[in-house]
Amino acid sequence: MALLLCESLLHVLVEQQVISHEAALSAIQSVLELTQEDAEAMPREIGDISPAALIERIAATFAAKK
Repeated sequence: MALLLCESLLHVLVEQQVISHEAALSAIQSVLELTQEDAEAMPREIGDISPAALIERIAATFAAKK
């Protein structure tokens, strides 16, 4: 739920022209890189969706909305 809230907030900030679309994508990319590094260092249970996978989905939906 927290990731959905963050995604929604980014969309609103871009729509209200508080930040640029590129700035939002840059923020998403930064978080994705950090979560991928974290995922490599920490194993997860089989069947869990990794935070990196969730953030990749957010990046894809955000990029498609431009």
